Amino acid sequence: MPFALSWSGGKDSALALWLLREQGLEPEVLVTTVTEGFDRVSMHGVRRELLARQADALGVPLVEIVIPPRASTTSTTSG
Repeated sequence: MPFALSWSGGKDSALALWLLREQGLEPEVLVTTVTEGFDRVSMHGVRRELLARQADALGVPLVEIVIPPRASTTSTTSG
């Protein structure tokens, strides 16, 4: 069954991917949120350029979702 892995660029994401791969599972894509205007991951402040390099080195496509600064759950889920 295809799945996406939430990717922050941090060590917890890397560990999750490693554990999945140990079980023979491979995500179709890595998904992350990037704050508009800052070009960094919302959770850890990892730069977009580093995210792209990580995804490339891991061999998994990266999907970036751009969110506004100070985004709330409401602002990112309402249509």
